[in-house]
Parts: sequence; structure tokens; C-alpha cells
Amino acid sequence: MNILLACAAAVFALGLVFAWRRERHLLRRRMLLTEILDLADALERELLECRARLREVPAIAAAALSPAEAVSARATLAAEPQVQEALRDLLAHRLWLRQHAMRASDAELLAARDALDATRGTLARQLERLADVRADVEQTRATLAAQPSEVPH
Repeated sequence: MNILLACAAAVFALGLVFAWRRERHLLRRRMLLTEILDLADALERELLECRARLREVPAIAAAALSPAEAVSARATLAAEPQVQEALRDLLAHRLWLRQHAMRASDAELLAARDALDATRGTLARQLERLADVRADVEQTRATLAAQPSEVPH
């Protein structure tokens, strides 16, 4: 009788350990999915911000620069299709997550998280460059405004 009780206790203990490990795994997975969705939301906000900043540059440049320089500044709009493509890719990733998140392996989810994180890093560097361009244009505008204008006689 004691052997049966000991075996039952051992099986129960193993069941508890198994349930605890499974619950921890499911919790980590839920946290990973939440992290992925949060990264996707942040990336979307940053892409929309990037697109808005790209659209501001030509107007700022037109007010501050010569027509030839303004044409160069308007070339920043050439990057807008890349932002649109990134937004479409992000939507595709969201759809993939919706359809496959429950069956995806942990490795696939980690790869998705790492890809989103890397994309955000790249975008952050692009936004910094865009801020530098904007600052340069603003500085040029301030310099031109400070110079005495030439009045033809």
C-alpha cells in the first residue's frame, strides 16, 4: 500500500512539474507575442512619422533654399515608396502572425521579434539622418535670413 501511495505521489509530483513547466513556456510565449505586437505597433508609428517628415522636407527646403537646392531636397520624396513598402511588409507580418502565431515555433517567433527590432534600429538611424537634413536646411534658412539682402540700384 505504501508503494502504491509513493508511486501515486511521484506521478502527481511529475504532473505538477510538467504543468508548471508548460505554464511557464506558455507565459513566455504570450510575453514574446506581446513583445512582437508592441514592436510592430512602434514600427508602424515610426514609419508613419518618417513618411510625415519626408513630406515636410520639400516645403521647408523651398522656403529656405535656391530652386536648384530645393530640387535636391524634393528628392527625399523618392524614399516615400520605400516607407510605403515597409508599411505593406509590416501588414503582411501582422497577417502572418494572426494566422500562424499559435502554430509558429519559438524560433520563428524569436526571428520575427529580432527582425522587427533590427528594422526599428535601421529606421531610427534613417530618422536621425532626416533630422540632420532638416537641421541643415533650417540652419541654411537662418543664415540666409541673417544676411543683408542685396537691393538692386
